[in-house]
Amino acid sequence: MAETRPGGRTARTREAVHAAVRAMWAEGRDPLSVREVSARSGVHEVTIYRRWKTVEALALDVAVTRMNEESPFPDSGDLRRDLLDWVRSVADRVGTPEGFAFYRALAAATSARGAGQGPATEEAAVHLRRRTEQIQRVLDRAAAAGAPRLTVEHVFDVVLAPVYLRAIFGYAAPGSDLEALVDRVLDTP
Repeated sequence: MAETRPGGRTARTREAVHAAVRAMWAEGRDPLSVREVSARSGVHEVTIYRRWKTVEALALDVAVTRMNEESPFPDSGDLRRDLLDWVRSVADRVGTPEGFAFYRALAAATSARGAGQGPATEEAAVHLRRRTEQIQRVLDRAAAAGAPRLTVEHVFDVVLAPVYLRAIFGYAAPGSDLEALVDRVLDTP
């Protein structure tokens, strides 16, 4: 995929479309349609389809961009505190309409990966891979300093999965018992 310039029309278009999607998610509008995004952003539908191919690919691009720009994984050197700060942030976001739409977009897009969703989906997959690699580097540094050796997959399974399931099924508040989840993953041999 060709590199896009950091400024110019392409950047302005992407910014307008992203802002429209995020505003609609904040209003609880999910799922979205390209027609609605076009009307809200002022960007023609053809341009949106040409850049993202599907509304799912667009949602994934918005979700991954937001995650990478606004929610870096903490790296203070105190793994327990970093995990708690991170999972609290996730639990707080998933409890909002925009946050829930964000996670729906990630789930939908990752299940559609490889199904010909187009360059935006592949680009977002690259960003997700970078994100998991970044988290793994933090976990590896913590292990080198004496913390338990953890994998991103294990942290996701033990810490994040319960938060998402609580948000989806509503059997408990997404932010309940977060310290217990973090302690459980840290106590894993």
